[in-house]
Parts: sequence; C-alpha cells; structure tokens
Amino acid sequence: MSGGVAILRVALAATLFASLASRQGRGGESPPAGIPNPSIGSSLPANGDPSGARAALAALGVTYGLNYIGELFDVTSGGLSRGSTFNGRIEIVPDIDLETVAGWQGAKFHAHIWYIHGVGPNTKHAGALLSVSSLEALETVRLDEMWIEQALLGEMLKVRFGELAADSQFYQSDTSASFFNGAFGWPIINGANLVQGGPAYPLATPGISVQFAPSQYFSVLAAIYNGSPADPNAASAQRDNRHGLDFRFGDPPLLMIEAQLKTGLGLPGFIKVGAWYEFGDFTDKRTNGTIEGNHSLYAMFDQQIWKGGEGQGVNIFGRVMGAPDHQNLIEFYADAGIVVSGLVPRRPHDTFGAAFGYAGISGRVREADRDALRPIIRSHEAVLEINYKAEVVPGFVVMPDFQYIWQPGGHVEDPSEPGHAVEDAVVIGARSVINY
Repeated sequence: MSGGVAILRVALAATLFASLASRQGRGGESPPAGIPNPSIGSSLPANGDPSGARAALAALGVTYGLNYIGELFDVTSGGLSRGSTFNGRIEIVPDIDLETVAGWQGAKFHAHIWYIHGVGPNTKHAGALLSVSSLEALETVRLDEMWIEQALLGEMLKVRFGELAADSQFYQSDTSASFFNGAFGWPIINGANLVQGGPAYPLATPGISVQFAPSQYFSVLAAIYNGSPADPNAASAQRDNRHGLDFRFGDPPLLMIEAQLKTGLGLPGFIKVGAWYEFGDFTDKRTNGTIEGNHSLYAMFDQQIWKGGEGQGVNIFGRVMGAPDHQNLIEFYADAGIVVSGLVPRRPHDTFGAAFGYAGISGRVREADRDALRPIIRSHEAVLEINYKAEVVPGFVVMPDFQYIWQPGGHVEDPSEPGHAVEDAVVIGARSVINY
C-alpha cells in the first residue's frame, strides 16, 4: 500500500469515527473554572480534574492549557521528492491573572512553551515557499511568547510587553486559521522578506504592542519589535536561537500597525488595513547594492455571509499584500478562502474549507535570473488547499487535508533534473488536535 493511500484511509477512518463519536459534554454550558473551551476535559470523569488541582489553581488566578497536534503527510507526486512524514507539537500554555495573584489591577501574564518533534513535509519533500504545514519547524523544546499585558481605561487600552510573536496579534483571521498551509497564517511576503522571517512561528523577539479600541467597532494595533529574532547573519535562524532564549536587543527595529473596522453587516466580520516598516540596510536582488529600509502594505477581510441553525454558517476571507521589488523575493501575495460549518446534519461543529494562495516573485529577482542566464526563471507559486475538520468530542478533532502546489519554490530548477523545473506537488495528509 502506498503512503498516500494509507494516509487517505487513516483520514477517512478518523472522519467516520468522528461521525459516530459521542457528543457528550456539550449542553451549551460553560466549562468549569480552569477548563479551557473546548477541552477534552469536559468529556472525561470529573472534567479531567479528579484531584481538583486545576480548579484550585484557577481559583488562585492560575490557568493552563496542555495541547497536542500531530500531522501525517505524503507528497504523492511532484515536489523535490516523494514520501511520507510525521511531525507534531506539544504545547504548554500557562496564564496568570496578576490581579488575583498579586493585586496588580488589570494585568496578566502569558507564556507559550513548545516541544516540536518529527520531520515536516515541506523542506524534505515539497520544497514550497508556501509551506505545506504551519506546524513544521526544527525539532526542539522552545519558548515562544512570554509577556505581561496591562489593561487601562476600562480595557480600552491594552499594552503588552515581553517576548512577542507578531503573528499572534497581526493578520489574525479565524477563517484563514482553519487551514494547514503556513501561508494562510503568517504570509510568505513577511516570511521571505523580513530579516530571518520576522517575529513569527516558531520565533519570537522582544517587543511592545499597544491596542486602542475607542469603540466596539474600531481598533488600532501598533507594535515595535527588535528587528530580528536571531542573528541576522545566521544560516538558520531556528538553529541559532534554538530554544527561544536568545532575547536579542539592538537590531534595527520592526514597526507594525493595523487598523480594524467591524463591518456591521448584521453578521460577524471585519476589514483590516495595515503596514510594516523594517529599518536597516537591505540588498538589491539584482545589483547587490544597498537599499535603506523595507516595507509592506496589506488589506484583509473576514466575513460571515450566512448563518443557519445548529451552528451552521458560511465564512469567507481574503487578503492582498504588496512590497517593493528591489530588496524583496516576494512582491505580491494574495489569498482567499471559504469555510462552511455544520455541512453534515447534526454535526454543527464540523467544518469544510477550501482556500487558494498566490505569491508573485519580484521583478528584480526575475531580472537577476535572466542576467545569470538561468535555464529556469522564477515567476510565482500557488496553492489550493481543501480540508474537513471533524469533531470527535469537544477538544479533540481530526482533519483530512489535500493540497495542490503549483511551481514549488516559485518555479525553480529541480536539483535532481538539471534544466527542468520542480514539478507541481500533490500532498495529502491529516492532522489531529487534542486540547486539554
């Protein structure tokens, strides 16, 4: 049996199991204190807290999440090579209400610790710019974020400082977060153009963010970060800052700003516009000359367009982003997608999703390829992703996934076949998520 067929059978079996699984622990009730929502604890005896320790900690202002994500992928054709991979991540997420613990009014502490393991599908097999998995990263134990947030003016103003990841606040869209491909989270126009990929999974950097919401319909978010989450000259940012404990200061800063307007169309939705500017010197992709500074502009929306009964609904999202071509690999990025909830009767928490992403290689890079008489001229890369999320019980989901990637690497030469481009890749897989 081929790896692709095996993955497909596992995914179908998981989905069938989900359709037959118990729906206990729902009832529309909020989980007890200390239990995240959703959590498999709500389906376990004593809410998964038989000793009462979790509830006791919550009463003291201390809560935590313990989560696991596992993925199995098979690149069945195209890409750099064919084959299956497995990777996963354990997450520990402690939160402390500093007002309850220490009397510090309006303040809270948050941290995010990961154990990342396994080998992901992209680097080894697919070779895509639009990474097959948002989870794939160097195997290690890593501190991600660690910050304190202070609420002021009745929570109209929130100030967050510490070790920050920009992708936990900027570019946020619940609809786009339904997809596996990394491009639908932290877009490749940032990952490829910012120094060492910017402060985003799996790297964070010291910074401060300020969010001002003068009304329920409008808010502004601004942040300043140390410009590089690792040594700017390191061959691998993840290896250089392997455990997330290199709290760097002194690199040219990165500024980000984003404004959000809720649409007020009768159903939940928003429009966001934003920009970033990174100080420092950048290299012209054609002449190797020096260019001062770098920037990007973007606009995005997320809108529910239909709402039915029992959790049924249809949500859509779209994003468009641009950057100057002289100092950047990617000059244009756009994506769009749709997620349908409750498509299967009596399964209101299941979703079906489809999304498309496109990244355009900068004109300056294409000119450099022609200057170098390369047999393959880079142009663009695109991805189509289709998945289904099946809830087994609250806090436990399985997600079969299909991706088709056009021109992995942006249309580059296949190292195993000189003179030929890397072929379009077909990837099938499945993800399982357990939240406790």
